[in-house]
Amino acid sequence: MLSRGAAISLAIFCFVSFLFLFSKSGCSFQDQYQYGISLIQLPYFTNATEADNSNSSKFTDPPFQDPQNNIVPLTPRPPPSKDEVIDSGDDEVVGGENAMSYFRKLSGSTHDFLSSRSNTGQAMQILAAYSYKDHFSASISIPKKIGSIAFCRYIGANGTEVAEPVESRVYPFFVVYCSRRNKVTMLGVTNDKSEPITAANSALLIRRKFKEYQHNVSFCLAPIYGKEPKWLHFVELVEHYKLQGVNKFFIYIREIGDYDKKMIDSYVKSGEVEIVNIPGTVSDVIAQQLMGVADCLLRSRTYSKWSIFADIDERLIMTDDRMTIDGFMRSITDESIGSVAFPQRWIMKREHIPEKFESDQQVIEKMPTRAWHETTSAALKGHPLCQEQVSCWGKDIVHNEKAIRMLVHEVVEFYPGFRELFLDPSIGYIRHYRDVKMQSWEANNVANLRKFGPFSNTTYPNSIGTKLLKNVLNRLHRVYD
Repeated sequence: MLSRGAAISLAIFCFVSFLFLFSKSGCSFQDQYQYGISLIQLPYFTNATEADNSNSSKFTDPPFQDPQNNIVPLTPRPPPSKDEVIDSGDDEVVGGENAMSYFRKLSGSTHDFLSSRSNTGQAMQILAAYSYKDHFSASISIPKKIGSIAFCRYIGANGTEVAEPVESRVYPFFVVYCSRRNKVTMLGVTNDKSEPITAANSALLIRRKFKEYQHNVSFCLAPIYGKEPKWLHFVELVEHYKLQGVNKFFIYIREIGDYDKKMIDSYVKSGEVEIVNIPGTVSDVIAQQLMGVADCLLRSRTYSKWSIFADIDERLIMTDDRMTIDGFMRSITDESIGSVAFPQRWIMKREHIPEKFESDQQVIEKMPTRAWHETTSAALKGHPLCQEQVSCWGKDIVHNEKAIRMLVHEVVEFYPGFRELFLDPSIGYIRHYRDVKMQSWEANNVANLRKFGPFSNTTYPNSIGTKLLKNVLNRLHRVYD
């Protein structure tokens, strides 16, 4: 029989072991509160970058978590070099021929479904212009028909043209591709080679010639518009993707209220967000989105290896929540993959976002990832309902140097040799918190949605939902208190 002292020691050991094992399980004390009010005072979670998995296709273990449930951050990678490549003496070559010639052929064989919205005679306006090692590109804000003639105008530091205009074509939507010239600081695009250069049809070149990617994954947000409050959607979106390893966001804005803008500006100040204003030159919603897609593909090239293209109410996520999007993209070793398409699962959102931030309890109840669970089956590529949507309403993470032309839901033209990978929903999918009342969306679509399979109740993973809620509340208090 054990002595009294030995029995006491054994009891203490068993109790401590129980506490340790309980804290490591999926039923921690904190989880008993459904990551709610009890978590509000816990520390802000940093978004540690995972170790590089470039030589492995397997999922990595999550960061170590000690018995007190504190995250132990992994060692961050050193910041990437900002060194630039040397300008090429020759123009870009695509498919064995000069890129200007290659794109001209593509423009002549491309069906332009935006032709009815095009403004053939209107003067050019530039949204942005970019300088790469072997070419220039401009995104334009006037909906010109694909194949329309445009002239590249090369402007030096003193404001005068330093080379003869070069004839090009609009291809893809909202893009004009230009050969390189020396000593150019601004790029102009005009309908006619003798048209005057103005502030509207020219722009300073944004340099995109990095030797190293500045980010592995960045985010391109479809243009924001409409009257529904955006503040809670936006903070949840940014904090969700930060936990997925994203730390650079390009936000396209058509219209937004002052209250929502205050939240976005807080991320601009912290350097995580860059705003691109969509001018009022295009009223059509689809055309606005294609303008944003075209510009962000150019803006991200050489700056970020991969870019997520998604809407404000879409949360791309890995099905195994131990893996982040950043980690998954680093695990891809097949160099032929030019984009990764995540299948859609629509989640029925039956109320608008509240007008303003009032309390922590309000956010706990109304934050989309916590409030809504009624979920469709995944919309899979090849389904009979998806004949007009090649990727069945999926959204892409795109390798910015392998894609030439994108629509809203898929890359439709890759550089030669590259292709799309469409994910099985067992690997990753989109949690799309869709407003069911907007434009009678549910009434118009529910019958077809059920053809993808049965509806079910799903939840945002507790393992990251805990961190997401804390980080959202932390940001809300910093901005609105």
